[in-house]
Amino acid sequence: MDKVKLARHRNTSYFVRYDADGSNKQWTWAGSKNGRIDTKEVPREVVDWLQMNSVCFDKGELVIVGDAKDISELKDGISDIEAYESNTHSNEDIEKLLNGNINKMKSELKKITVDSEKQFVVEVATHLRDSLTKGKLDFIAEWMGTDSSILFD
Repeated sequence: MDKVKLARHRNTSYFVRYDADGSNKQWTWAGSKNGRIDTKEVPREVVDWLQMNSVCFDKGELVIVGDAKDISELKDGISDIEAYESNTHSNEDIEKLLNGNINKMKSELKKITVDSEKQFVVEVATHLRDSLTKGKLDFIAEWMGTDSSILFD
């Protein structure tokens, strides 16, 4: 596998500078916009380098996408796979979670450990606030450590 697709599910940008092989290469993910996920292909050695020298996968900043066999091989190199799985939601994943059963939503949100992923959930919830129950909005606000009238107004 020469190239690996990496996606940015969150709606903020992310930047990688790779200069381990003597050259200086850069990639910028603009972030997801209107349901469109920004995906870039990078060389396999960049993914290996990121796994050894950063926490971008552990924190869910970048998500490995592609063939299931290739993904499972690459995921073996992620040091904290549970954190990766808990912090790599797409916009659609979050919408489905927020619109689903409140108990499942609570248990899944409690697994999220990265502040930028939490903020991403809040931004999706803000867009859906008219269709979400007050109980769900109150829980999200409590989960974020604030009052729902401040968070969603």
